Amino acid sequence: MNAQPKSGLALAARYAIPFVLLVFPIWLTQINAVVPDPYLDEAFHVPQAQAYWAGRWTHWDPKLTTPPGLYLWSYVLCVAALFLRGSPTALTPEALRATNVAAAAVALPLRLQTLLDSLRKKRNTRPSGAWLSHTVLNICLFPPLFFFSGLYYTDILALLVVIEAYNWDLKRSAQGGLAPLQTAVFVVLGLAALAFRQTNIFWVSIFLGGLQVVRQLRRNSKKCGASGLADVAKAAWQNELYDPFVSEASFADYFKTAVSLVMVAVNNLGTVMGSAIPYLLILAGFGAFVVWNDGVVLGHKEFHTAGLHLPQMLYIWPYIVFFSWPILLSPVINMALPKSLVPKFIDYGFPKKQTGLPALLTALAVIPMMLAVVHFNTIVHPFTLADNRHYVFYVFRILLRIHPAIKYAAVVVYFLCAWMVLSAFGFSTVVTAPQLGRVPQTTEPEEKTAPKEPSSKKEASSSKKADRKKASQPQPQPPKPEPISFEAFARIQEHIVQRQKQHQGMPQVSFVLVWLAATALSLITAPLVEPRYFIIPWVMWRLHLPPQPTPLVHRQRPRDATAELNAKVATNMALFLETYWFLVINAVTGYVFLYCGFEWPQEPGKIQRFMW
Repeated sequence: MNAQPKSGLALAARYAIPFVLLVFPIWLTQINAVVPDPYLDEAFHVPQAQAYWAGRWTHWDPKLTTPPGLYLWSYVLCVAALFLRGSPTALTPEALRATNVAAAAVALPLRLQTLLDSLRKKRNTRPSGAWLSHTVLNICLFPPLFFFSGLYYTDILALLVVIEAYNWDLKRSAQGGLAPLQTAVFVVLGLAALAFRQTNIFWVSIFLGGLQVVRQLRRNSKKCGASGLADVAKAAWQNELYDPFVSEASFADYFKTAVSLVMVAVNNLGTVMGSAIPYLLILAGFGAFVVWNDGVVLGHKEFHTAGLHLPQMLYIWPYIVFFSWPILLSPVINMALPKSLVPKFIDYGFPKKQTGLPALLTALAVIPMMLAVVHFNTIVHPFTLADNRHYVFYVFRILLRIHPAIKYAAVVVYFLCAWMVLSAFGFSTVVTAPQLGRVPQTTEPEEKTAPKEPSSKKEASSSKKADRKKASQPQPQPPKPEPISFEAFARIQEHIVQRQKQHQGMPQVSFVLVWLAATALSLITAPLVEPRYFIIPWVMWRLHLPPQPTPLVHRQRPRDATAELNAKVATNMALFLETYWFLVINAVTGYVFLYCGFEWPQEPGKIQRFMW
């Protein structure tokens, strides 16, 4: 009832968000004009899609490593376009690239928005034509994702099908996991995800399955109030789950939560197994494929053998910080600097427990493990240092060739970046619950009724005697309520804050553990270090970040439309910086790819191009 009228500037910004997605067809047009022929991996993908279009369904290029999901997607879209508009009659690289852009610019934003609304438990009330949010726009503009949207690669579709599976998994979870239709659709989508990229198994089975198990454990257990590791373990046997919010957690809380999850799961083994059935079916389907294929990849098996590549879990942290520093910078300043040095316009008022650099004990526990991983398990794939067209080539030249000590010195960077990235899950925007106080007790006035007129002198006399007798007797007093203690007030306030955090879908430690497990499994089995492999982990990290915090100076009720606009700008400034940063990276890498080509001496006349 007290809603503020929407300003013209706010509405213009909302409508501009989907308008920015026009950069996708513009990027496609530029690639088609400058690079009309298939480039790099397109030389394998395009002929395979053309073979399916020609009806040669048994043809398969032995150099292709991923299943044919991408080609089937293009086939369906092109058949539909042929039926509706009479073209394309032949699958040229331009037509195939357009099917990728259709997924990146239309399907992916819409499904990402649906997922984001479900995660934040918020109904989308944006006006028609402005249905997308700024967060979804930035995810779509993520540089490695945007770059490969204009080429015929598998990355866009591999992400899209995982996002769609996530949407259906949340639908079935909203009904307690007992919706047979939604469950069947989810299982089909989960199996379909494997047709686009084999490592999707870790996201549709391990990641989504882990989150579902945690939901079931929360429903079937009580909240644990203990704090010590022994007390947490003891409470877990009594079906009490320890799972604090990231904003309130210390490094030790991750170990306590892991122990609590395992022990509570053992107590509810039947429930856990029942909720995991759909994910186990997908996992069984993947296992059957591996047995039939005699390996994970389809072709080039000698160059893509699964192994243990632990440094991948070190490289991901600077990767995320490099791209996402605009949304990390201000909160990290709040955490790292003393409150007196934090500028007022970015002071979020984080509680003392949430501020400060990583504890010394945490650094002493983590950094030696990182050093051991670097020393014993640094793997450089032959393709990495043999192909100077990829940016990773130059990163490894710096890490490995300039000085042997650089790769060890980089561990400090890995550690600090990991601290920033994981802390971002706890950049809470919950406003402190209102301060409660004792209200002075007041006596309520007695309800007065008009006296009834006596019908005779005798009745009047008896009525007066009764009133005198009633007045002479002591009247019972209503019991005085006991004052509520300040401890009870504090518990009420804490309960309000916790409910606000749950309502906004703020991540708890259990989510971080599940995300880390899925990320590790999808990365450490890959021998190659490629920015494309980090796309899904980054997207899942970005989707689950809390809404942007509002500075303290803008948290009071806005006095007018100008104050309200200033508060929104201050809150969303990080999103604008993220957009500009992504657009700059995309413009630079796009220009370098299109117009800064070079030739290899062994392949004269053939232009080589820089890319992710």
